[in-house]
Amino acid sequence: MSAQEGGGRGEAAVAAPALEIQSVDVEESKSWERVLSVALPSAAWQQARARVLVGLRRKVQLPGFRKGKAPKELISTQYAGQLDVDALEWLLPRAYGEALRRVEIHPVGDPEFSEVHYGADEPFTFKATVQVKPAITVSGIQGLKVTWYTESMPEDAVDRTLEGIRQERADFEAADRPAGDGDRLTVDFRQVESGVPIVGTEVKGHVFELGHPQVLSGFSDGIRGMAAGEERSFPVTYPDDYEQRTLAGQTRNFMVTLHQLEEKKLPDLDDDFARNLGDFKDMTALRERIDANIRAEIEQRNRQRLETALVQALLAINEFEAPPVMVENYVESMIAEQERRTGRPFPSDERARAVEGLNPGAAFALKRWLVLDAVAAQEGLAVSDEDFEAHLASMAEAEGAEVAKVRRSVERMGAEGRIREDLLHRRVFELLESQATIKQEAIPEGQGGAR
Repeated sequence: MSAQEGGGRGEAAVAAPALEIQSVDVEESKSWERVLSVALPSAAWQQARARVLVGLRRKVQLPGFRKGKAPKELISTQYAGQLDVDALEWLLPRAYGEALRRVEIHPVGDPEFSEVHYGADEPFTFKATVQVKPAITVSGIQGLKVTWYTESMPEDAVDRTLEGIRQERADFEAADRPAGDGDRLTVDFRQVESGVPIVGTEVKGHVFELGHPQVLSGFSDGIRGMAAGEERSFPVTYPDDYEQRTLAGQTRNFMVTLHQLEEKKLPDLDDDFARNLGDFKDMTALRERIDANIRAEIEQRNRQRLETALVQALLAINEFEAPPVMVENYVESMIAEQERRTGRPFPSDERARAVEGLNPGAAFALKRWLVLDAVAAQEGLAVSDEDFEAHLASMAEAEGAEVAKVRRSVERMGAEGRIREDLLHRRVFELLESQATIKQEAIPEGQGGAR
């Protein structure tokens, strides 16, 4: 008896059939969507079914037969439905992949299969709906008209920054007086109802700064004026926009015991203060560094506003949709990053609100990327290896490091593609700026960083 006849451990596997595609028709249902109508000869279905039958035969045991020894015809009859499912799972993705190669479509997400038809004597046919990056022919590159809102250096910017650093470097000393804003307090607190503590709400040794913006104003109001050793009960109403939605707009009663009160002692803004911060010989040197840093930040924000204005003007002329699956993936990546930073997953209700809030920004970011890439391709812009190496050299100079070290760091992080893309987009913005009519206006007072 041959191995094929025995059908046991030595049974020959059915070789993967070379798929023959009869036809692939492509319909552009949307700018970002294509529908592939695919047809294979009926033999493709029979070959797929024969292939999965071999594997199923090894696993099933029918009455009167040892495991793996039941006749194929009997298994085909009793497990017809399972064979169809397994054959589809095997054949569909392979037929889809071969069809893609025929038409050179590059999907940005998984396909949706529909209208799948199969049978012993009929062609195997199906439709696959896929999302793709839309093909964009950009018009209006020359003669864009934009308003560029810019911010200037506030006169007190250096003083405010120094005061912030001074606050961060403050010392605290125990004080015997009523608590006031700016004091550092150590308290125990718990929620109470009708004067009775609620189990599981007690917090011991909580340290905070009274009146700080991150502390609930109602909590600070209730504690203000207390002395060390005092206990006080008071209600706290949570803001309507409180991030924990179950508490938003709700009022809770708290019992607080103040254990320690420390008052803030601010250091003098003198040359010693400057030298303690780093490589500064005196306060003048520190102020010059802060001034330069603030100006660089303002310049960067202004540059970002100009780039956003140019993109918005270009998108107003060239309207298109970003593929929804790309927007969804971008939003999911932002949420995952936020969860990684905070160390906690979003509850389902918060996650739904986060997705809704992030969608518009994600769609704009993707359309920005798509239109910039389209302009680069259309205008023949590119980043050469020499351009990339020059950028690495400038990075090394800024970091005071060797180029080889910077290159190794870029390779380790897999950042070369992102850097090349950034360099390419810089060239696109240089082109757009050179061709645009730009009207510069000051941002209204109090809106710096908002536009």
